[in-house]
Amino acid sequence: MKTGKSILELATEIERQARMKKDYLIDTRAMSMVLSDKAALGTLTPSLEFGDQLTLIGGTAHDQIGTHVAIPKKYYDRMLSEAPGLLVSNVNWWMKQNPSRQMVRTLDGTARAFLSDKYRPLDNQQLAEAVLPVLAELGCEVISSEITEKRLYIKAVDKSVLREIPAGHHMRDGTHTIVKARQLHPLVCVGNSEIGHGSLRVDGGTFDGFCTNGAFFGERSMKKYHVGQRHADFSEEQVFTMLSDQSRALNDAALWSTIRDVVKGAFDVARFDALVGKIVGTQEQPLTGDVPKVVELTAAKFGFNDGERKSVLDHLIRGGDLSRFGLYNAVTRTAEDLVDYDRASEFERMGGMIVELPANEWRQLAEAA
Repeated sequence: MKTGKSILELATEIERQARMKKDYLIDTRAMSMVLSDKAALGTLTPSLEFGDQLTLIGGTAHDQIGTHVAIPKKYYDRMLSEAPGLLVSNVNWWMKQNPSRQMVRTLDGTARAFLSDKYRPLDNQQLAEAVLPVLAELGCEVISSEITEKRLYIKAVDKSVLREIPAGHHMRDGTHTIVKARQLHPLVCVGNSEIGHGSLRVDGGTFDGFCTNGAFFGERSMKKYHVGQRHADFSEEQVFTMLSDQSRALNDAALWSTIRDVVKGAFDVARFDALVGKIVGTQEQPLTGDVPKVVELTAAKFGFNDGERKSVLDHLIRGGDLSRFGLYNAVTRTAEDLVDYDRASEFERMGGMIVELPANEWRQLAEAA
């Protein structure tokens, strides 16, 4: 499992971002995309202008603007790199032709998100304030945390609860034995995106004390999407407004209370034992097909690129465990090889998906010829 930031580094960055970010509700008829040198790079680049504000545009906001005005991403990106003036003209035309009210979220003078006015802000600072005291109260250790451009992650383990997965025969000839037992602890990941990259979610899972792999399971997850009612109307004369703390609250106290309860539930021992039992069962489900083909089909199913597919195959063969359990471990082990923390976290969830595949889908992979 990738370690990311220390909990102190994470808290420092969350507090810094809380001070530096601003949110605006803007009628698209009152904003324009313009070419500017706000970044002082000597090159004119597309920026957003509204009222007396001029902001750079981040990658996510560009993607969301393109979606909003229905410009295909490939063409939008080409205009951005080769013909920024044409991009500005296209975007401004469609903004005016199809007016709407949007939420623009900024950080450090850059528009980091361009969202519907129904978007419900559920911010990292409030989430951390809700869950970190609960984790401390439970005696959990935060073993990995990060705040990327897209998402916040807090991953914590309860090492006071331990279950052993027994060693056994896993090679297909029945003569080779995996002799090392594995020790599993309950694990939770609390994650959130402030800019529209997925829901606020709490994922329950397991931490392997032997190899430090982490895995998260869909059946032990809770999601809360950032959708609410439209924010309070403003007059036609008011071209934009910055959201107040009061308007952003949106009765979130009840939500944070629920999140705290879900985090506590992620460490329920009975539910953890049931999950461990399911994982143990995968040891007796061999890969009967051609191993490279099994990994190839797995890569196609879960969207691995060529490098990721090769890493999974290498770890599967090196581990010597040609079973569903071995494939699950190869996927979660690959997470540690990935530079991008967001992608590594996706692999930890995909490891859980391997275990949770329905029987018919698993047979299609395991019997690949």
